Amino acid sequence: MPTLPPLPQTPRETRWAPAGRRPRRWLSLGLAVTSLCVGACTSDDATTVNQALTPAPTAADPAPESAPPAGAEGADRFVLASISIDPDNNRVSYAQIVSDLAGHFDNARALETPGNAVFLTHGSDFYYGLAESPEWVRYSTENGFVETGRLSFVNYGVEAMDYANVIVDAETAVSVLTRAAQAIVWNPTRMEVVGVIDLPHLIQPGFDLEAFTTVAHDGLVYVPGKWVDWEEGDIMQRVSVTILDPKTLSVVGEAQDDRCGAGGQVTFDAPGYAYVMGDGRNQSMQVFAEARGEPVVHNCLLRIPPGQTDFDPDYYFEIPSLTGGLDSMTELLSATMDDGIGFSMMMYPDRISSGLDRVNFEHWDEPAYKMWRIELGDTPRAEEVSGANFSVVGFSPSAVAGKLYNPESDDGSESRVYEIDPQANTATLKFTMVGYFAGLLPLEP
Repeated sequence: MPTLPPLPQTPRETRWAPAGRRPRRWLSLGLAVTSLCVGACTSDDATTVNQALTPAPTAADPAPESAPPAGAEGADRFVLASISIDPDNNRVSYAQIVSDLAGHFDNARALETPGNAVFLTHGSDFYYGLAESPEWVRYSTENGFVETGRLSFVNYGVEAMDYANVIVDAETAVSVLTRAAQAIVWNPTRMEVVGVIDLPHLIQPGFDLEAFTTVAHDGLVYVPGKWVDWEEGDIMQRVSVTILDPKTLSVVGEAQDDRCGAGGQVTFDAPGYAYVMGDGRNQSMQVFAEARGEPVVHNCLLRIPPGQTDFDPDYYFEIPSLTGGLDSMTELLSATMDDGIGFSMMMYPDRISSGLDRVNFEHWDEPAYKMWRIELGDTPRAEEVSGANFSVVGFSPSAVAGKLYNPESDDGSESRVYEIDPQANTATLKFTMVGYFAGLLPLEP
């Protein structure tokens, strides 16, 4: 689930704010907080991003003239996504095929659409879930974006595609529908539904279910769930990870822990421990608690032992205890699924202007956040990424070929994208682009 949050699936007239004050915008910043998101979803051999794309030609039509052809044999190719957000929180998404990750990218050659949908790639195919109807659209990319199939989820009572999606392999993908509390298993090659996994344990009366950055690892799918009530300003203090087996259409288990809240992406180390910490909803939980005069619960790092489905009760680290007092703003990210190295943006409170309406997320627009590396294990250790700079909260970084491509921006009008080397703990500027960086998705040559 991107770091910037997705728009709600149904319009909401209000969200919680101090008495007598009307909220001005709907979560204009926050899937970080992934984490998104929104946002995002990763697997051992597929890539996803939590944003939208415009219709492209069908197989019977020529590719758009602006779309670049497939690169030379063996050349790297990527889908580069960006998104713009105006002061009224209207969003426009862009996607283009690129090869050289250098220079400056505008949107002159990009496909464009309004809204906030979801991206996936697998092999040389590109998929997106629509924001205006509940369906996946598949495109080949050898000669620009050419539509090759669609799959509708309209029969499941949803109006748009949700934000927790992952392709496990060529025959298996999972899309979690939070409103229906179901995981739909579908075949991305045949573009057909395989089966449904009901998730009744994720229904909490009085709260809306959210699920963003879903990952696949060793054939299992890890779905982080969180519960929110935006009208009352309440985020449930609970970290939840549901583990699915898409081949048997079953729930393997659910890990729950109430020591902190709003769990995000799961990542692993070489021995097989699964690590998780809160995403941006955890930070919202802190803001709401502070506004009510209640104690603030810091974000924390938890883990599930190999072969188990419950959190280790003896493993618990508050993030400020690792950083010298700074708390995290985004979920636990990773460049490689099981290298035992995580990343998260930390918030520097002294860089945030006084008088901002934090309940309405105004502090997310301040360049007061910087990327840190967290070495996972029995005794985790955290440090700033060398070469990282302060940034507003944008969409989540993308993991490509063992590197993490992290966006930085002063105000969202333009992004600087840095390549982070997990082993060296360094960030190197690779390219700049118009708007918010919304994802870099590899394609087969």
